[in-house]
Amino acid sequence: MIRALITKTNLYCLSIEKRLGLLTTSLLIGFIIIAFDMLYVTPSFESAYHGLQYSLLSNNPFDFEHSNPLRYRILPSLIGYITFLRGDLFFIIPLIFALLLVTSIYYVYREKKYDPLDSLLFTGLIGFSSTIYIQLQAAGYTDAVFYFFVFLSFAYIKRPVLSAVYFCLGMLTHESCIFLLPGLILYSRYANGSDIKQLFKYMGYLLVALIPLLIYRMWISSIVKVEYDLNFYFSKDNLSFAFKKMIDHIGAGGFYAFKLFWIFPLFMLYKARKDKQFVMLIASIITCVFLQLLIAFDATRIVCLAFPAILIAAEKMKTYYDPVKFTKFFLGLTVLNFFLLQYFMSADGLIPMTPSAIGWLLNH
Repeated sequence: MIRALITKTNLYCLSIEKRLGLLTTSLLIGFIIIAFDMLYVTPSFESAYHGLQYSLLSNNPFDFEHSNPLRYRILPSLIGYITFLRGDLFFIIPLIFALLLVTSIYYVYREKKYDPLDSLLFTGLIGFSSTIYIQLQAAGYTDAVFYFFVFLSFAYIKRPVLSAVYFCLGMLTHESCIFLLPGLILYSRYANGSDIKQLFKYMGYLLVALIPLLIYRMWISSIVKVEYDLNFYFSKDNLSFAFKKMIDHIGAGGFYAFKLFWIFPLFMLYKARKDKQFVMLIASIITCVFLQLLIAFDATRIVCLAFPAILIAAEKMKTYYDPVKFTKFFLGLTVLNFFLLQYFMSADGLIPMTPSAIGWLLNH
């Protein structure tokens, strides 16, 4: 029965791809997943907190008369300004990038010659996780923008210049991308072989990719004081505040980033423990991402940046098992994940992310 379902799903998706083309099919799947997510968690379309600051910045990114603590993270607000999706309309920009992220994942895995159903399941690893859920509830936050660029940096690791360009765009969106720099370097060696000359060349590209943000920060710092700078994050007050808010909820907060999908990296760290390159890669991504919690407290949102480790580990698992058995396991895990109520961690502790139908009933 499951085998027949797999076959029919693959054939159906292939027929759609043949009629519409891979790009249009990927976009259609992206729309469907985002629409489902908006039922699974109640979306918000009114910017608040950081989202509000990004929205205000989008009205005029270079208006220095008004202070803005997020001025270093310029790219999304600049895109909003150029496209006239400014102010109250800015929340559309992150939603567009959430759609592009989900779309690109399906597209990339089909380009890797994965079967359509497996490509759908890999897309669901991110599309059905807090990586997208939090973006839908936290209107105006720009996480989906740098997740999109981070994904492309990893996806195009065999094209080092292009990978570095995407990393540069991610850094101009949010400086937290720097925590994935070790992971990108290790992934380059893992994916491209042990050519040291090629590795050092890629490292050089990544260093060059940091220059635009450094120049921009130096320029902005010479004009106006930006609250969220290195001094703020590593101040004694912030470190103490982050620790107090995070320490009691780090386990649950991290778990709800991907829920049962954590099985992929955790199991494969054990199963493939003799593959030192793989273990170092996955461990470095997860460890570096969790290190952010020394200076920030919203664990679920912060830990979502580890999504490349989830994808890479799932790819590794696929090479270890019979294709049909792997797809059955993956499908079952995805279904089970929906039955775990969704939460995220904030300064106030764990907050439930209610489905749209329940949210509507509570408000009427």
